[in-house]
Amino acid sequence: MTSNIAESLNVVTKDARELPIVELLEYMRTLLKRWTNEKLLKANGTFTYLGIKFKVRASTDYIHTVLDGVRRYIVCLENKRCSCGQFQLDELPCPHALAALRHKDESYEQYCSPYYTRESLLRTYEIPVNPLLDESKWNMPEVVNPPSGGKRQPGRPQKQRYKIYDEVNQRSTRFYVATAEYKVFCIELVLS
Repeated sequence: MTSNIAESLNVVTKDARELPIVELLEYMRTLLKRWTNEKLLKANGTFTYLGIKFKVRASTDYIHTVLDGVRRYIVCLENKRCSCGQFQLDELPCPHALAALRHKDESYEQYCSPYYTRESLLRTYEIPVNPLLDESKWNMPEVVNPPSGGKRQPGRPQKQRYKIYDEVNQRSTRFYVATAEYKVFCIELVLS
């Protein structure tokens, strides 16, 4: 849906892009192999307990008010929503929802998206990045012609992509969306 992965790879391979194609592909293969191994080791070691202490007041069985100092958050466990907006955005219980769940003495697993389960994480990194044979064993055609294309534009080639307006002003947009969602959430709670 987004170009985040491509942008991450572009940043890491910035210097390697100047290499010949075979060395570039080998660099990318070893990079992906290293990343996959690191992520698999982290996935195998995920046994954390989450939670922060807050004051919790239950309104109903599934609506709670969570007090964090002078701030107040409304958590609806039935709809998996919190007035902070993080529960809906991440599809993981935010600290306020975790406090409400702890208050109810209920487990948080059923409130998490299945994408965050250990099984999904392990499935993500189970496909191996296979090593290549020695270059002398490659089956290469006699002649490889470059793609036929238009005339190269004058000047130095661009190294970074142009950012669109929404990406430049993303922080302020996210604030207004979260504020609007909070107002709708409070209205829904009052009407229900």
